[in-house]
Amino acid sequence: MAKNLYETNLKELIKSIEECLQNKEKLSCLILLYSMIDILVWLSRDPHDADATKDDFVNWIEEFLLPGSGLNCSADDLYAARCALVHSYAQSWGINQSYKGEASKIHYVWGKISKETVKHDNGNRLQEAAIDLPVEKLVGALQTAVQRFNNSLIDNRTLFELVDERSQKYFV
Repeated sequence: MAKNLYETNLKELIKSIEECLQNKEKLSCLILLYSMIDILVWLSRDPHDADATKDDFVNWIEEFLLPGSGLNCSADDLYAARCALVHSYAQSWGINQSYKGEASKIHYVWGKISKETVKHDNGNRLQEAAIDLPVEKLVGALQTAVQRFNNSLIDNRTLFELVDERSQKYFV
């Protein structure tokens, strides 16, 4: 495998996510986190598909990120939050109307902040029910998901070859 390129890129992304988290660069942390998931989804998408889809993202989250994570959200919730943040630079309280009914809103919780502080800081945005998602927990779940994904490459030769081919072509 173009293991050096693959591993180097993933390590760089994880390091950047951790640095953003540590430096309280909130939006950058989340955008990098969702972008890293997108990259892994894209690498492992069906070989006949030119682009990754919502279903690819949701399936990857359900297989690699959510199991044992303790996150109190669904893959659809994370997909909607990703779309809101990456496409609109909106933290998911501005969830796109197209996801209403499919996904819950997510309020990102940073560090050891009480729910009352979050409510005060976000004002009216918290009038609707939403999931409180600790970002540190989400970052930890991503790190575990990457390990799971890498382990699946060992067990699944077809997936390994697919990821290897795409890594060689597109990673720099």
